Amino acid sequence: MGSTTLQYEKEKNMTLFKQIAFLVSSIIVTILVTTLVLNFQTATNSMNERLYTDAKNTASSLSLSLGSANADLSTMSTMMNANFDNGNYNYISLRDTDEELLYERKKERKETTVPQWFLELIELKAPTASANVSAGWSQVGILQVQSNQEYAYRELYTIFKNLFLSFGFIAFIALILLNILLAFILKPLKKVQLQAEAVTHNQFITQEEIPHTKEFEEVVIAMNNMVHKLKIIFDKGNEELKQLRELEYIDQVTQLKNRKYLINKLPHYLKIDASSKGGVSMMISLSGMMEANNKIGHQKVNELFLEIADIFREYTGKFEDAILSRVNGTEFCIVLPECSCEEALSLANEIEKNTKKSIISMHLDSKITHLYLGLYEYHYKENISQLLSYSDNALAQAKESKNHIYLESGERIVEVMGKGAWRDTINKALQTDNFGFVPYKVMDSLSKELMHNVLSIVLHIDKEKTYSYGQFMATASQLKLSHKIYNHTLKILFTQPHQEFKEKVFSFRLSYHYLKKRDNFIFLEKLLQSHILDLSFHLIIEIPDKFAYLHIKDTKNYKDLFDKYNIQIGIYEFINEGTDYKYLQNLRPAYIKAESDYFLTQNEQTLSAIRLLTDTLDIALISTGVMDNETLTKLNKKDIYIVQGKVTDLG
Repeated sequence: MGSTTLQYEKEKNMTLFKQIAFLVSSIIVTILVTTLVLNFQTATNSMNERLYTDAKNTASSLSLSLGSANADLSTMSTMMNANFDNGNYNYISLRDTDEELLYERKKERKETTVPQWFLELIELKAPTASANVSAGWSQVGILQVQSNQEYAYRELYTIFKNLFLSFGFIAFIALILLNILLAFILKPLKKVQLQAEAVTHNQFITQEEIPHTKEFEEVVIAMNNMVHKLKIIFDKGNEELKQLRELEYIDQVTQLKNRKYLINKLPHYLKIDASSKGGVSMMISLSGMMEANNKIGHQKVNELFLEIADIFREYTGKFEDAILSRVNGTEFCIVLPECSCEEALSLANEIEKNTKKSIISMHLDSKITHLYLGLYEYHYKENISQLLSYSDNALAQAKESKNHIYLESGERIVEVMGKGAWRDTINKALQTDNFGFVPYKVMDSLSKELMHNVLSIVLHIDKEKTYSYGQFMATASQLKLSHKIYNHTLKILFTQPHQEFKEKVFSFRLSYHYLKKRDNFIFLEKLLQSHILDLSFHLIIEIPDKFAYLHIKDTKNYKDLFDKYNIQIGIYEFINEGTDYKYLQNLRPAYIKAESDYFLTQNEQTLSAIRLLTDTLDIALISTGVMDNETLTKLNKKDIYIVQGKVTDLG
């Protein structure tokens, strides 16, 4: 919403270029118009004088000619006709000394080619010139001549058109030259503006070309210094966070992930919209370490650990989302989503067999130094404590087993309905438009301000029965129907009126696997192009952090698409897993969401590095899954105030 308001204000304000151009253009146009008016007035006055002069000259010359006619009226009339026909006169008349009309010629009224508005705008007066006609010493009469205004109007109109066209052309050329000149003079200022806009969008660019104008030079140098300092701050935070990630998430001996990473990552597999309904967790223990250290030394034991880690990587490589972690000095945990019990047992046997070879190659006794592998079949609806507890129990059983391997099947979860029934229910809902939304609040616990609402998808069976997102989405993912549900609900969001949403801010979450599919990007592109004007509220699209840092090119495409239609992006499932955080600078999300447990388990140094990055980029930090006031208080002590979860309804 903030960026929308800023854009609106920016569009309302006139740029310096426009202000100067408007002022100078106004002066130029005023000067030209004034000059045009003065010139035309001069031409008009000259035409009025010409009308009288022409009439006077004609009266004088014609009276002399008429005097030589010895008062012969027929001769005089012939002379008057000749002058009238060859000149531009309204009338020529001859009266005797008693004012009796002897002869007269008048101009016939004809339709003029001059526009009526011009005739009404310009007033020309044609005065009458008189001259005495004498034959010798005796006066014959009085000659009166009046010039015709029609030809004067025609000439004036031609003059007006020529003046208007010439001055218009001059004004046009002058304005073009002014535009070019101002663009050249203010070119450094335009670059400063672009640089300032880039800083607003958290992009750090410097101007290599320093302008020669003193004021602009000082501004550019100041902007470059500020951008340089901001870039240093961001790079420092980025490097610090990368180093902390190595220290906090990576086991230095085996280069496997550690227990902290395992705890932060497991919520992604144990959630309502998990892409996998479950898999197998392997809790592995290496026995006889004390004896091994005494026999071959600490350095060789570390080499053994490294070989075992390589064996883990080799045999779990086909599982894209596998977690390989060292949870303490002698124990490991491997989480394999979408792994069957049969596959897990086969893997366990291969791992145990190859590890035994490495142990023997180190000249250790495989009866003393060997692996115990406890396998537990987990389900996405379990929590972390349950998964780890059952995995530990499986490891305890493995230590009592002769072959050191034990599998515990997780058959305790009872589904609401079978896959076939779910498939029919979801397909029917897609056909009958039975999907809807439920909003959940995101609040600033400090100011008590509602930041936005999260839209969660629900499935309506009838008036009495509704399934929440968590009850159907995991199964829908298994049935390959989740993408259809997302597309369907997005279409509902854009095409159906939601009066209760009007002018509010809502976020809508898209999954990792949905975003990866190119067809879904094309669908979104067409949907936005056709229906963005139908959207009556402000929308934020949330994407998973894993997608943002692993698929930078695709993320940029989504970013460009959403920017085009003034839709912001938010990040969710952040656990500081990326290897470089410059993707945040390029993406510029409105906020980053992470589980409350993630924030609470981070030390002050890590949180300071995260805040350094997010404050530099103006990114808000939001804690999700905040269930009670006790957790909220702990988060507030770590300066995390914006929260999502049940606590927002507690007041």
